[in-house]
Amino acid sequence: MYIIIAGAGVVGFNIASLLVQENHQVVVIDRSEKAIENVRRQLDVATILNNAAIPKTIIEAEIHRADLIIAVTDSDETNMIICLIAKELGARMTIARVRSPEYSSYFISPATDPSAPRKVIRPKTFGVDLFINPVVEASKEIIDILSSFYPSPVDNFANGIVQIREFRTEKGMAIDKPLNKLNFPRPCVIAAILRAEGIFIPAADEIIKEGDRVYLIAAAEFMDQLGELFVQPKRPASSVVILGGGRVGCLVAEGLRERRIPVKIIEKNEDRSQEIAGRLEGTAVVQGDGTDRDFLIEQGVPLADAFVASTESDEVNILSGLLAKSLGISRNLVLVNNPWNIPLAEAVGVDVAASPPLLTARRIARFALHGGAISVAMLGGEQIQAIEFVTGPTAPIAQRSIKEAGLPKGAICGAVVRNNTVIIPPDDSTVQPGDHLIVISPLALIPAVEKLFT
Repeated sequence: MYIIIAGAGVVGFNIASLLVQENHQVVVIDRSEKAIENVRRQLDVATILNNAAIPKTIIEAEIHRADLIIAVTDSDETNMIICLIAKELGARMTIARVRSPEYSSYFISPATDPSAPRKVIRPKTFGVDLFINPVVEASKEIIDILSSFYPSPVDNFANGIVQIREFRTEKGMAIDKPLNKLNFPRPCVIAAILRAEGIFIPAADEIIKEGDRVYLIAAAEFMDQLGELFVQPKRPASSVVILGGGRVGCLVAEGLRERRIPVKIIEKNEDRSQEIAGRLEGTAVVQGDGTDRDFLIEQGVPLADAFVASTESDEVNILSGLLAKSLGISRNLVLVNNPWNIPLAEAVGVDVAASPPLLTARRIARFALHGGAISVAMLGGEQIQAIEFVTGPTAPIAQRSIKEAGLPKGAICGAVVRNNTVIIPPDDSTVQPGDHLIVISPLALIPAVEKLFT
């Protein structure tokens, strides 16, 4: 695909990095010389130093042949303008990153009189095929994790029938044993293992080690039971303390309130704390310093099930998350605005570090789909992908068994979904037209995998 990225900040850089690894042709535009130089130094992409909202700039980028333009500048309005111009000049699909929730849906125009029809204004009306809000992405991930038995993200395939979930193995669980000797209570496949030296698709005799991040693929209904082999499950959070009354903190509080989970927000700014107290009815809001141990004890943090740090400062979030853990919190999640701080946060004991820019980059990258693919998830260090393909009637893989399908060595099929029935492991299955196959593959092998479905 030919893809233009407007904006070379953290999100734009991460998107470009992911797309280049998948052999897409990428052009990055930014008016910051420093940002463009950073991209040129690290990525093999074309670059243009200019304002992407100026028509002649994206014309220079050959917008007429663009399969996709992704607008991720720091301005919501600029992103929408870029998409509008790009659509008019021939771009096939447009995506705009927005932060304001007011831009994330449709609105209804006022009627000229009571009997006149009212027009529904949708994003596509002004040239945007998809809005992606990093605040919403981070909030959804945090709420999903707090509502689960395990403090780790999950990816859904085949309309949620199949899942891939990460489990960080704990001492005393299924460690120091080869995979083919583990007694799995339900059908599953180990899609990948992440260790300090990198991520890989394991052989059947691979030994599980303490601290491994195991990516397991299974029917969604069995995932909680299978997770017990690797990590001690925790009950979903029944009370949560949130540090930071910004957009993410408020959205998480609203989502938890809808699930009848008691929430307390700690906000350092007095005016902001009063504002959100008036807006979030039924949510306790207190003003105070989230890095003050005595204050956290006074506010009952040790009695809560989970602690979420969502201020604008990565350092405050990591510090307060560790402080909460030292007070006995069983589950701590922190917001990390700089993706490069994630390894640091996890190394010092944070359970989950959610990065809005990285979540946004991953979500957008999924729309640069492979031939025949309908869903994509990045595993671990993003060197391996799980891709859901739908088998067409003329696809080379159709009417062949998985074992004889010609998957390149190093790629595996983790599941087949046929008429809402999950087949795991699928090795002896004959692929039928209409089957959904979830294939796990290193990035370098994806072009060879695609050929089997196109």
